[in-house]
Amino acid sequence: MEMESPSKRKRSQDYDDPEKTPQAQPNAINPTIFDNPPPPFNVAATSSDDDPTDATSLFSRTLAARPHFPKPQPPSSTRSLSPSKQYRKRSDLQRLDHPIHFSLESDLKAALPADAHDLYDALDNAHWGVDILPYTLKDRNDVKIPGVKRTMWQEQDPNVSENDIEALIEKHKRIEEIVRRTKQCADRGRSEAAWNHIHDQVLRLFAETPSVIAEDITTARIVPRFRPCIITQDDDSISSVSSHTSSHASTPSRGQAINSVHKMVDFALTLEPDVALARTIEQYTRLSADGTINQTSYFPLKNCPAPVFIETKTASGNLDTSGVQLGVWIAAWHASLRSIMTRGGVQEQIITVPLIQVLEGSWTVMYAVDADDSVKILYSGQVIIGSSNSLMGMYQLQAALNAIVKWMEGPFRSWITRVLTTALQ
Repeated sequence: MEMESPSKRKRSQDYDDPEKTPQAQPNAINPTIFDNPPPPFNVAATSSDDDPTDATSLFSRTLAARPHFPKPQPPSSTRSLSPSKQYRKRSDLQRLDHPIHFSLESDLKAALPADAHDLYDALDNAHWGVDILPYTLKDRNDVKIPGVKRTMWQEQDPNVSENDIEALIEKHKRIEEIVRRTKQCADRGRSEAAWNHIHDQVLRLFAETPSVIAEDITTARIVPRFRPCIITQDDDSISSVSSHTSSHASTPSRGQAINSVHKMVDFALTLEPDVALARTIEQYTRLSADGTINQTSYFPLKNCPAPVFIETKTASGNLDTSGVQLGVWIAAWHASLRSIMTRGGVQEQIITVPLIQVLEGSWTVMYAVDADDSVKILYSGQVIIGSSNSLMGMYQLQAALNAIVKWMEGPFRSWITRVLTTALQ
């Protein structure tokens, strides 16, 4: 009978040495799938221990010997949203270095500066439909406009010619076509891009003159130095947040970080400069770091002042988001104007300008007001200045856009010419 051999003595290196410097186990930091112990695998089989050739036993040992993958771990950190994506509500714009405040006014005209009163009156008349319909169309059998009130007709023009009448009839036919296309877009739930084709036709029909052009600016981007900024600060930092302007950025102290915000809008109304203004703009843009008179280097806007911006949405869109886009865009426009005015030592308020929101066929207006250390955007509910949903709405819109064009050709042209001329002195 064979005797069992005595067990071997444990080697000295196999005992734990309490004074030995702890050593990391190999591959402890980056384990592979082969370093993890196999998971327990139990198969309820009565004969697996008795018969090593049993199929169940062999299958169990084969599976247990296979390497297994460790349980996937969630990422340690998630990617933060960019500042532009974080700003989606109007209230978010109050955190900018030059804040934007939206204010609902019960008496909008009283809240507006005097430089906007004439424009307000004209747009208010358009809202109520005062003097919006050409008298020539009044008794024509081929022109039917539902819901007409007596105050909507303009005064008769004794000097109207046959050519003028033909032009009005042709324009009315185009208006009818736009109303038909608007209904089609709404009924078929078309995209914002499809709606913009209609808005573009409206702008070209009502807002374009030899000195005013409607520009599609969906690809225009704000130049970096005019983008609104936010300075964030760590809780542990005791440094105060200093003012950050577009022309002179203060260096953030320890615990602070500066992020810029960028948004885009759909349309702009630009002023085609006359000879004198064009010469002044050319002189200024030669000295400008970005070679532009506006807040964007998009070529159609580089040499044409653009005081009116338009953002459009479909019914599934968000007017709050639309307001944010217009707010960021007008903040950048103010920054570009402040840089011009600083160069010339001009110390005055930036002129009040209209901002337009379009929800499918309905057009509403707000006003951007310079409040020194901030910009206030004043509005009075959803005051509709026109709509492509109906013939009446189209004639309202024609009156409103005509009023804005006259403001651009008059008060705005005078103001921007004076500011630029002073900047070059």
